[in-house]
Amino acid sequence: MVVQRNSATLPTEQDRLAAILELRSSLRSLTHGLRLEAPRRDVVSTSISSLDAILPERGLLRGTLSEWISAEAGGGAASLAMQVARQSQREGPLIIVDRYRQFYAPAIFAAGVRSADVVLVRPESRAHELWAIEQSLKCPGIGAVLSRIDFLKPQEFRRLQLAAESGTAIGLLLRSATAQNYSGWADIRLLVSPCMSPLRAFSRRVAVRCVYAKGGLAGQTIELDICDETGAVRLAAGFSDPAAE
Repeated sequence: MVVQRNSATLPTEQDRLAAILELRSSLRSLTHGLRLEAPRRDVVSTSISSLDAILPERGLLRGTLSEWISAEAGGGAASLAMQVARQSQREGPLIIVDRYRQFYAPAIFAAGVRSADVVLVRPESRAHELWAIEQSLKCPGIGAVLSRIDFLKPQEFRRLQLAAESGTAIGLLLRSATAQNYSGWADIRLLVSPCMSPLRAFSRRVAVRCVYAKGGLAGQTIELDICDETGAVRLAAGFSDPAAE
C-alpha cells in the first residue's frame, strides 16, 4: 500500500525558522531560571573596573580557574594576575606554586600582596607541582592559587578544574603563548599582549582580550597601563571604559 503525503502539511522553511527561534527563546529562559535558582558564589573583583566589565560576572568567581596567557614573555599577564591575588587575600591566604623559582618576592609585595598571607610552595618535580596545585585548590578557606604552568594534558587540566570547583580559591594559571593552540577547562581565558607605550611614560601598555568566558560573551578587548614604579594599573588614555557603558 502506498501512502500519499499531502505537501501542504509539511513544514515550510519559515515554519522551521520560527520553531528554531522559539526553541532558542525557551532555552534562554530555562538557563536564566537555573542561574537564578543556583546559589551564587562570591565574585572577586580584579580591582580594575574596566577589566571587570569585560568579564561575565564583573570579576572572577571563587571555585573557578582562569588562564592568563602572555602573548610575549614579560607581557604583563603576571602583573595583572597579581592584582587579583591581592584582592583574593580578603578571604584567605594566597598559595604560590613556584616550581621554577620565577616569582620575585619584592615584586610580589610591591603589588600590594600581604606577605603574612602568602604560602610559597616549590615542588621538585612536575608530578609534585600538579599535586600541590590540585590540593591547594581543594583546600577550604584559600583565597587564590597562583602558578606558572605552560603545558597541561587534557586530563590534568580537568582534574585542576574539578579541584577548583570543590574549593573556595580562585585558580590563576599563568600560561605562555603556546597555550592558545590548545583547548582547556578554564572558566576564563585572557590573552595579554604588549602594546606601544607613549613616549616618556614610566609604564607598560598592554591589551587584554577575553578570548573565552564560560557562560558569557567573549572577544572584548581593553588596553591598560601598568606603572613600572608602583605597579598600579589603569585604563589606557583615550580608550573607552566598558565599565561606563
